[in-house]
Amino acid sequence: MAEQSQTKEEAQIRQIELPAEIETWTKDHVKQWILKENLADTADAEILHGQDVTGASLLLLDKSDLRELGIKLGPAKLILSKRDELVQLKEGQVGSQGGQSHRLCKPYPFHRYHDACRYKSNSILDVTESGASDFIEPCHEFKAFIHTDKASAEDKMKKFTDEVIRFAAACMNSRTNGTIHFGVGDLPDFIHGQILGVVVQDKEAFVNGLHRAVDGHFEHKHIDVAKKCIKPPRFVQVLNPDMTSSENYVIEVDVVPAYQVCQEDVYHVYSVNKRKGRKKGQGQEKDKDKEEEEEERKLFFIRDGTSSRDLLAHNSQKKDYTKFTEDIKLLSQLRREAENKRLTAVKGSVQGSRLSEMLTGGSQSLDKSHYEQYLLITNKSHAMQLESLEFLCEMNLTAVLDLDPESQENGLCKYFEERRKINTHFPKNYKITEAVENIAEKLKLTKHTSWVFCNGHTKKEKPSDADHWSTEKGASVRGVVSFLCRKDVLPQKRFLVVFLLLSSVNDRMDPLLEIFSMFRQELQGTEQILCICENEGAFTCWNDLIEALHSQDISARSIYELSLAEVNGTVLSLWSDNRRSSRFLPSGGTGKVHLRKKVEESLDTLSILCVNQCEGGTEEKKSLEESFYRGEKVSWWNFYFAEQPQSMPFIKRDKYDFIKDTIIPELRSLRQACVSFNLLHVPGCGGTTLAKHILWSLKNTFRCAVLRDMAEDFTEVARQVVQLLLYEAAECPRKLPVLLMIDDFEELDAVNDLQQRIDAEFVKKDLGSSGPQVILLNVMRTESMEQTEATKDTVFIGNNLSESEQEQFQKKLKKMRRRTRMQTHSMVS
Repeated sequence: MAEQSQTKEEAQIRQIELPAEIETWTKDHVKQWILKENLADTADAEILHGQDVTGASLLLLDKSDLRELGIKLGPAKLILSKRDELVQLKEGQVGSQGGQSHRLCKPYPFHRYHDACRYKSNSILDVTESGASDFIEPCHEFKAFIHTDKASAEDKMKKFTDEVIRFAAACMNSRTNGTIHFGVGDLPDFIHGQILGVVVQDKEAFVNGLHRAVDGHFEHKHIDVAKKCIKPPRFVQVLNPDMTSSENYVIEVDVVPAYQVCQEDVYHVYSVNKRKGRKKGQGQEKDKDKEEEEEERKLFFIRDGTSSRDLLAHNSQKKDYTKFTEDIKLLSQLRREAENKRLTAVKGSVQGSRLSEMLTGGSQSLDKSHYEQYLLITNKSHAMQLESLEFLCEMNLTAVLDLDPESQENGLCKYFEERRKINTHFPKNYKITEAVENIAEKLKLTKHTSWVFCNGHTKKEKPSDADHWSTEKGASVRGVVSFLCRKDVLPQKRFLVVFLLLSSVNDRMDPLLEIFSMFRQELQGTEQILCICENEGAFTCWNDLIEALHSQDISARSIYELSLAEVNGTVLSLWSDNRRSSRFLPSGGTGKVHLRKKVEESLDTLSILCVNQCEGGTEEKKSLEESFYRGEKVSWWNFYFAEQPQSMPFIKRDKYDFIKDTIIPELRSLRQACVSFNLLHVPGCGGTTLAKHILWSLKNTFRCAVLRDMAEDFTEVARQVVQLLLYEAAECPRKLPVLLMIDDFEELDAVNDLQQRIDAEFVKKDLGSSGPQVILLNVMRTESMEQTEATKDTVFIGNNLSESEQEQFQKKLKKMRRRTRMQTHSMVS
């Protein structure tokens, strides 16, 4: 009973979590560390505990100190060696190889397969090879596995499967989670935990080889259990130091001996693969008795410190085997308790609502967000992440600062560029050499997302590793940050800077951390900064680095408890149905074609009116109507709401039917490609409203658009107008004409110039036409107050309402007043 009590006490003390800094360890932590790492027996651990050896004093001990305390040479050397190794790891640099420094990195999340985690060559895993600790936290074993490069495929596979079976059986018997890593340096040939990577030509061969090995090595009755505990190999890509891709992988196998699967069984394995053993003797005679004896020999592995030990290897260890198997019931119970404790620790998250609040500035709607524009700063993405980044394509991103040199080749830039119109730049393009507004215009910041490659480009500019980025590229990127934060570039306090960590940041020299510091300085704080991390582990590293650098905890400005899929769904839900839905253009035969977002953005001189404009929107009808009748400009929403049930139709001006039913049909009978007519109006009398009413009524008959800017290059406008005409209709014999509204030209010569440029574009593209393909509706102010008769190409709108128009306005006014009284009465009641 005393031995059983001691075993339970030791198992429980192993569950104490060690602080990250050795200096802060108590004497209990030191004792727990010694037992956890199997550096000495309980008696030696008690000696140090009795001498009040804390973490701080542990760092000062030498071999003579330990010998004086009565600790034998073997345990003393193990304690000091493991301490020195741990100190080196915590410092973040554990030596150099060809001048290349080695930085820490986190292991791939345990028992996960679809996380966007990759290793960087020569970095160091910040975990050590270890034995069982708290049953749930995985132990680790490293295998360089690079000496097998010249071995045959069969020998290489045997080395892999033998090591996995040994490690897995040890973890299953010790009831601890574990991960064995192939392509990670182990002592003494390599730096401990160094990411080396191995070339993997056939991943499926490793998967199938391990499956067969489980069949061959485990007892038949335990094969199914072993296959449930031993997870398929995971292949984690190894990146070069400058974040470009390599051909190497770290192969990892997780072992999860869950209580419900293992219960209270123990697991023996055969010393050789039984299947292969039975197939030997091809062309050679072999002693059958010896072969059968070898096949029947069993091994029993447990996790013992940094290695797996066979308790049946020597007769002297048989009592250890007996004791271990007798205590398996207790060990299994401790595993069960650890699993239950882990489940109860899972907490609910409210970060979905926090994300909505921070991203919109409190409005909970991106349609009505406090922020007018967004800046995105991100690092290297993983292919598995891209399907959860749709929300980025829906946001008004002014600029993206991208640290992935392969982004346009196979990363986020490629994904975004397939869906949205972007302009690609390097930081040097932002250098202020002339007026700021001229630079902004050249970069087209107000039209399309500016994608800035902040760590080079695989085909255009050499990328930098973390050690050299600051000196080689940091200054030019600081210029980008300073430019974007200027008052005359983006509206102050009305833009949000979003840091999206697609790769973990573990290094104080990481460029993403330096860019964070730049924005923090320019914005004088973090109130306009939002950080999104894919998981809590990635956030912890990021926050710790920022806290060490700036003495600031940014958890209040961070999202880290939501997966990228949850972030994606949350952000997309902040748009109205109208904003999220697809937009459609009319096509011949009363059909419709999908207007892709990227195409619409490429037609940036035009504001296109779609057939499903406003459908599914959430705009406030009452405020829009009242604003319009107080003199604000008309919007498409005014026409949309007027068509809804129980609504009064939009007021038709007297010239509305004449233009729609007479002027436009007459224009369509002409024989030239581009025709125009003029709607002259006295300022303030509703000429623009009438023209937009015409477009709204004809949006299913024509491809309608409004020219955004009168100062646009007419050649470019003509090109885009023809592109709108031909979009998804180039091969159609019957194309729907473009009805283009232009407003506020001061001279008719400008209209004629645009018309000629459109005709020239038709000639350039060799587009024959038997009738008008483009109709220009020119809305132009006139100072003349005198009514003029309508002609074939001109209609005049004066400031005097006809009797029918006055009657319609009176009805509308009465209805609005009645609605206001009813709402007031309802509020009082």
